[in-house]
Amino acid sequence: MKKSIGIALPTGLLCWIEPVNATLGDWNMFVAGIDGYPGGWVAFKVDLATSGTSVELVDLPSILGNKPSDLASLAIDIPIGLFDGTRACDKAARKILGNKRGTSVFPVPCRASVSAKDHDTASVTNLHRTGRKLTLQAWGIAKKIKQVDNAISPLNQKWAFEVHPEVCFWALAGERPMRHKKKSKDGINERLALLLTVFPDIEPHLQTRPVGVGKDDLLDAAVAAWTALRLWQGEARQVCEPETDEKGLAATIWF
Repeated sequence: MKKSIGIALPTGLLCWIEPVNATLGDWNMFVAGIDGYPGGWVAFKVDLATSGTSVELVDLPSILGNKPSDLASLAIDIPIGLFDGTRACDKAARKILGNKRGTSVFPVPCRASVSAKDHDTASVTNLHRTGRKLTLQAWGIAKKIKQVDNAISPLNQKWAFEVHPEVCFWALAGERPMRHKKKSKDGINERLALLLTVFPDIEPHLQTRPVGVGKDDLLDAAVAAWTALRLWQGEARQVCEPETDEKGLAATIWF
């Protein structure tokens, strides 16, 4: 039988969540972290029975549309829940990460702008709806945001959750932001050292990662998987209380 777990948030609020794990049969399942890369989506999977890990390219919209029977929880590095304005969870995540790493949490596009045909149109739409133009960085993942937004529903959010890798690394490091940029050599080594403490077999995955997947992409997927594991165990927290968008999606960031 599940029991609700009280989680103390950084803001001092209390958030009650339901552990994803429920029965002994779940040990025949897996959790996964998903990160986008230029060619699509990469998954870092953790087998709950053996703690073994694997990496594969996946069709994320298909997973959201038809959940695999052996999937326990999924942590996705993509904004979920879109508004004509600033999301509270993004502001909370920036506060947690501080000035240096907080810039990695960029303003999320509004729903109307992710359907635009080009950056200029999207930026004008975003300016009209939110009062701010759309950055090239945000436009770069607009198609992926739209893919997930089209596929996800409030029902999915019982097992599929938004994460931000830098917030996850902050948590894994004992609530300390990363010192180096994630694509730099020092940044890769800093994040890898942390992940080795929870996934000792991760290094071979870096060497044999799929074509087109960067080292930082794989490490981001791995730390998302660590959070998916925490979600399954009922140990994950949120940066703030969720907001609900017009589709009924809860917008928050887990770690």
